[in-house]
Amino acid sequence: MLLNDNLIDLSTKFHTTCRPMSRIFILLTVPSALFAIIILCYLGKLPLAVEIHSVILIGFIYFIYLFFIIHNAYYVSCKFKTQYTAMFFSLKEYVDNNLLTIDNSTKANGSFDDFLKDYTSNLRNTNFSSIASGIFPTLGILGTFISIAFSMPDFSSGTSNALEKEITVLLGGVGTAFYVSIFGIFLSIWWTFFEKIGMSRFEHDTYIIKENTKSFFWTRVDIESIHIKSNLDNFAKMSDVFEKITSSNMM
Repeated sequence: MLLNDNLIDLSTKFHTTCRPMSRIFILLTVPSALFAIIILCYLGKLPLAVEIHSVILIGFIYFIYLFFIIHNAYYVSCKFKTQYTAMFFSLKEYVDNNLLTIDNSTKANGSFDDFLKDYTSNLRNTNFSSIASGIFPTLGILGTFISIAFSMPDFSSGTSNALEKEITVLLGGVGTAFYVSIFGIFLSIWWTFFEKIGMSRFEHDTYIIKENTKSFFWTRVDIESIHIKSNLDNFAKMSDVFEKITSSNMM
């Protein structure tokens, strides 16, 4: 049975100074800096030509990234650490509601993995986190084609000089259009990198918690050991009865 003293002991082992907002800041740093550079280029502050449609499309992808960012494992793993105390009380309630006594031993008839799956189901939307790495480059490629469509001239000029100007405009638009794809691909790499870091830390933390709380749950090995011990005790009792029956006094 999981007691309050056990909870206090567990909480002291998993004390953390992790701050979720600092993780949000880290996830925003480079993408925000790149978007700011794009805006400065459009305003003419930096020597790089960027069209307004490219700025709008990059801003749209950046806005989508802001929506997805709270579902990144790097942020969620830190959020999970700050909820250790609440998690342990939920764990106590789970254990108390699933107690099972076998051979004078009382433990929870369940598993820590099932508890963890239910407890962490509300920390983030796994559907969003699973598609994020693929949606950013897809939006970037889509944005590139849209930028090219906006910058595409009608080629209605009758003179060669005018036609050359239209081709120059087209090539300039194509050049800035690829910035949208570059930004989307970068966001995918950035997201995946921190997603893997967050998942690694989350798995490490949950493994430690599972090892420290495994004594509160029945395992297959425990039940099989008790079953074997019970069979041996029954066999010993049957042997005693057989000896009494076949003894000379009984005969």
